[in-house]
Amino acid sequence: MLNRRAIVRTLGAVPLLAAPKVLRAQGATLRILHGSNPGAPQDVMLRLLAEEWQGIARHPVIVDARPGASGQVAMAMLKQLPADGRTVFSDGTGITSILQLPTAQHRWTDFEPLYRLQLDPFALYVKQGSHAGLDAFFEAMRKRPGALRIGGFALGGPHQIAMLRASRQAGTRFSWIPFDSGARAITAVMGGHLEASMSNISVYETFRERTAVLAHTGQDRLERFSEIPTFRESGVNVVAYHWRGMFLRRGTPDAVTAALFDQLGAVVRSERFRAYLRESATIDGTMPRQEFAAMLEQQATADAEVLREIGLLS
Repeated sequence: MLNRRAIVRTLGAVPLLAAPKVLRAQGATLRILHGSNPGAPQDVMLRLLAEEWQGIARHPVIVDARPGASGQVAMAMLKQLPADGRTVFSDGTGITSILQLPTAQHRWTDFEPLYRLQLDPFALYVKQGSHAGLDAFFEAMRKRPGALRIGGFALGGPHQIAMLRASRQAGTRFSWIPFDSGARAITAVMGGHLEASMSNISVYETFRERTAVLAHTGQDRLERFSEIPTFRESGVNVVAYHWRGMFLRRGTPDAVTAALFDQLGAVVRSERFRAYLRESATIDGTMPRQEFAAMLEQQATADAEVLREIGLLS
């Protein structure tokens, strides 16, 4: 079994593909901005992707982590740079919820969707031995309505929204405790400061010695963690994923956008990147650009409804 460091060490260059002329002419380093902390799942994925992409693009590709304000520090940097395709921004599911909050400095429509890379099921983490299973956890919630503390990344973000959807179907309520990363929320569970955390399945290997995942929101059980049931198996019909993808500044030329999309497709199809997906228990999220854009519109509408219901949006 490969751990993250081993994956990075074994990752090599894929056979070189001819870079489209519109990108070859730029002759400059391509930068991937993101708003997660170094070492976070998104950062790990992007550094693997960058090494593969470099071999395809035939020029350097670097990852630039700019954490802060739920990704908005990185967004601000992107908007200060030319719309020439030399800088891409990576974000995920939360872009359509967090950027609709009144405190948001940007709007998700400020950015051009480029490529949906990866699907990472949400997972419910508890301290080992605290609950016999998902049914027992929901029963404990019913006995203490609103008292159980569940944490995850951000207020009004995808972790909270996924937990809200699940709790409604189970007829339960909880108190949400926001953190600046899902990993810190899981650490709080380990320390007994939270009853549970909603985070991503991809980090389970890091925490499995002291936590248990009661269920995840994938369509089916995952080969990597086949012992973990889905929410659907317990009668809670929630299928949802934390997706990670790429965006460009609005106004990037269509030819550049199309060329970048083709290059990223080659990266995602490479055997080394697919091996990473298997090891991290995540799924290829590739879809046509038009479908990605339509998905964002639908997701933003659904997110706004939830944000209004919980009083975060008027």
